[in-house]
Amino acid sequence: MERKNLYGYIINSIMVIALGIIYLKQINFNTTNAWWNWVSLGLIVVILGMLTIVFLVLKTQIKAKEKSQGELLRNQRLLQSIINNTTNVISVKKINGEYILVNEKYQLIFGTSEESLIGKTNHDILPKEIADRYLEADLEAIKAGKEIQIEEIVEQPDGPHIYLSVKFPLFDTSNRVYAIGSISTDITERKAIMESQKEADTFFNISTDSLVIASNEKFLKVNTSLSNLLGYTKEELLGTPFATYIFPEDIEKTKEAIKKLEKGANLVSFNNRWVCKDKSIKWLSWNATSDTDTGTLYAVARDITKDLLLQEEDEKRMNQLYENQQKLNMIIENISDGVLVANTDKQVILANEVANELFGIEDDSKISIDFSGHFKVLNSYDGKVFPVQNLPAELALEGKVTNDIDVLLMNKETNEIRRVLLSGRPIIDNENYIAAVVVTIKDISRYKRLEAELKRKDQESRRKIGFKKDDSKKKE
Repeated sequence: MERKNLYGYIINSIMVIALGIIYLKQINFNTTNAWWNWVSLGLIVVILGMLTIVFLVLKTQIKAKEKSQGELLRNQRLLQSIINNTTNVISVKKINGEYILVNEKYQLIFGTSEESLIGKTNHDILPKEIADRYLEADLEAIKAGKEIQIEEIVEQPDGPHIYLSVKFPLFDTSNRVYAIGSISTDITERKAIMESQKEADTFFNISTDSLVIASNEKFLKVNTSLSNLLGYTKEELLGTPFATYIFPEDIEKTKEAIKKLEKGANLVSFNNRWVCKDKSIKWLSWNATSDTDTGTLYAVARDITKDLLLQEEDEKRMNQLYENQQKLNMIIENISDGVLVANTDKQVILANEVANELFGIEDDSKISIDFSGHFKVLNSYDGKVFPVQNLPAELALEGKVTNDIDVLLMNKETNEIRRVLLSGRPIIDNENYIAAVVVTIKDISRYKRLEAELKRKDQESRRKIGFKKDDSKKKE
């Protein structure tokens, strides 16, 4: 353009100069109209000057235009370089949907080149349903007359991706919309994280255990469970150092535990007391860990107040039970009769020393409650086998009480016979069920021998003194 301007200036100047020379040769300055000739020559000179001025002005404009075009080209290249190197998806379309500009990320998503997109609409490259959806979103930005944000789902080779798109109208110098710009950010991963965070927050808030995130001095986050447990609002718990709520005598050991956490140790079943809003005291058991990089503490607390009370009651009951058992053992051991205690499975759980001696067994669990493993049980009056179902233990398991059943116990190894009186009774628990049975064994062998010996001596004495037998007995 600059060369054309120069050539035009030279040609026009030559023509004007030639015209001036020709005019100069033809005019006569001695005539009465000589002044008019001088004016004409002056005008030719002025024309030549104006041509020079126009040439210089055009030259300046051309240089300015070239400079402006160069600057515009540099800016376009800079803009294209910027949008090509961003992770965002960028496009500009005309109102009719034709693409004016797309960046490389946009081309990559749609798997096509810039040349294949520029001048085409979404309906040329996408299924109608999808293209209609994109067009509707573009029209929403035009109707709004300002930027809008929408979420769009784009199918990609690795599956659907969610994009947050900012769509905005572009205005010309007449303030009319001539195009729609779009900048889209892939928020698929962010969405997944947000959903995961939402689920985590839901779990955090609905957990029945008390969940806590804290620094070494204050709560950073607490769930509803802890607030309900202690009776304070979340704002009260978060706005005050947590040592405020710890039972004074437990503050120091809690600080020591936090120091261990800060060094990377995990806290398991750490118990301390907390002062509730109603001034009651509750025991909490903590499991905690820490992020040594940030110093953040993560903890789970459980109310063990009732458990500890139950434990104390259990210990008290066990102590009482132990004392009672010791008293019972002392009583049983000092009874002259053999005593067996068996559970409902007919297993002997307790036998006194007399019973151990009778059976010749020190291990109580090896004694059979029905004697079958050690003795033959016989009727004392006829020597026949005594029915097992009529033994005191069997009847006691049916809830029946028996007293002084007279039987013979024949040792299976030595055939030694003992005459005993067996008694039995059930032990009833608080729910009126049979919990165990007690069988007592009274060895009367010695008494029966003494009784027989006395009878024998009595008869011998009678013969020595000549005592006559009763005729009625003789007949018998």
